[in-house]
Amino acid sequence: MSDTLALASRLQTESDAALVGLLNSRHLAKRDLRDFFDLADALLAPESIQDALAHLDRETLALVATGGIPRDSAPAAVSKAYDAGLLADVDGILQPYESVLHVLGSWPERGLPSIAELSSVAAPEAPEALSDGQRGSTDQLAAERAFETTVAVTELTNALATTPARELAKGGLAVPDAKRLSAATGQAADLMNTVLRVAATAGLTTRENSSWFSTSASREWMLLPLAKRWGTLSSAWVAALPENVRLVLCNRVHSVWGESLADYLRWLYPAGGANLTDQIEQFTVDAERLGIAIAGCASSAGTALLCDGEEAAVLAVQPLLPPEVSTVYLQHDLTVVAPGPLEPAIDATLRQLAQVETHSLASSYRISQASIARALGAGFTAASIRSFLERIAPGGIPQPLEYLIADSSARYGLLRAGVLVPTSADLAQSFVRSDDVELLHTIAVDQNLSALGLVFTSENRLTSTFDLETVYWMLIDARYPVIAEGPGGDPVALNRIHVVEPRRESTNEAAEQLINRLRGSGVRPGADTAEAWLVRQLDVAVKNKTAVIVTVKLPNGSEVSFPVVPTSIGSGRMRGTDQKAGVERTLPLASITQVQAAVSAG
Repeated sequence: MSDTLALASRLQTESDAALVGLLNSRHLAKRDLRDFFDLADALLAPESIQDALAHLDRETLALVATGGIPRDSAPAAVSKAYDAGLLADVDGILQPYESVLHVLGSWPERGLPSIAELSSVAAPEAPEALSDGQRGSTDQLAAERAFETTVAVTELTNALATTPARELAKGGLAVPDAKRLSAATGQAADLMNTVLRVAATAGLTTRENSSWFSTSASREWMLLPLAKRWGTLSSAWVAALPENVRLVLCNRVHSVWGESLADYLRWLYPAGGANLTDQIEQFTVDAERLGIAIAGCASSAGTALLCDGEEAAVLAVQPLLPPEVSTVYLQHDLTVVAPGPLEPAIDATLRQLAQVETHSLASSYRISQASIARALGAGFTAASIRSFLERIAPGGIPQPLEYLIADSSARYGLLRAGVLVPTSADLAQSFVRSDDVELLHTIAVDQNLSALGLVFTSENRLTSTFDLETVYWMLIDARYPVIAEGPGGDPVALNRIHVVEPRRESTNEAAEQLINRLRGSGVRPGADTAEAWLVRQLDVAVKNKTAVIVTVKLPNGSEVSFPVVPTSIGSGRMRGTDQKAGVERTLPLASITQVQAAVSAG
């Protein structure tokens, strides 16, 4: 029985769930396959087999190549290889398909180990574990990286919540957005793709079309204590690791990683190729940024993460992180200085009253007339602003800040923006009005607002062809105390934060559609499969005009073989030219028991 027929027969009897797993694991869910023979051919194609072998470790590869394994006692990894279509069940014994052996046999020509070398070449030796002194310095540097990256992800998600970032078609952030996010996070622009990847892995950012946004989960994450925020990022890193890499890290967590780990992984997964190399490089970079490892050495927190889980890792890293503070210093120049990382709830409230200037070990914020106006528009009052600041600033509120709060609340509502209903695309969409005509003239000539094209339509009103949100936020950014108003003149709150939910597309949809098509191909398991296989072989011979040996069962029970070149199939019969007798024969398909490729004499 050929590999294709044997595998196709097996596939027909598999459950839909098993087929979905197979199609997804072998990356065939989106292929245009007509029947189970097509699927079997695709699974047995050399490039597809090579891709499947790339995910098997050395010991499993040796077992697959040797075969002869009872199915009911096969190791889990070998059972997975059977599920992946690399092994056949022959009377309860797992054996490799000839196509699989052919690929493995070609490995030495490609610089890969031979079947004998899979079990005879020893693994590279692991380097010695770190000394106590080395462990201490590693942990301290790891804690610094953990703090930096957690703060950077916090600022990045805050920045994306107000202004999305563009992804280039070739991959990576557009340069202007990388620079903008660099300024927001305090990290180098060339690190922004790594920081973004860490955030995306944890589900805090997501991409829609060609833009990156914060997710709603990032809002909740920001209110967690610093150590727990790091724990979320780090546990997401572990969860995203390929299973093979994660198991190796757990087994070698006390040794140096670095190049020795890369060498070991390349030995363990000899067919991993460029994909494995890229995976090693990426997870190493992210581990270094998160403080899970430093210079190829796992930190104590990283060790706890891999061996004992997120909670243990958080407990290990927490004493090494800067303690969160609940107090700030209010300066006469309207800046707010936090002597350490602020408690998340205080930081979130302060961001509503002030603009972040620097955010690191010691952070600074600046309160302005525009930020006070924004807070008033969000529902704060002068009294609630003072109450909050007095609670977090033991030194009290400086007089300049007290004056700013009073003046801003008194002027609140002096400058208003609202929506106009245009009658054509060329007419104004929004307005800015105030009883302070001098203020309107200042706005009209402000170069920072020139793009809005503001024009006077009356003494106390400017209009713009831009929408209300654009006008409002440009005025806020230019530090004008504007509020938005609704149709009745009542203040309305505009939320600049824009978060999106990650798309959860069904990864099985394409596979399920393909399975329905395969099930509807008209071939039933059993006798139909063998007959369909014969017809398929004859079809191929007709299309390619190739000779085949057709074996026919005669009425007396004997069998005879004819070397023919099939010319057509129809009405339950095959017509073809008998190469030996030189005549045309018509043979009933029901009488044909075997079709084999003809071997040329030369």
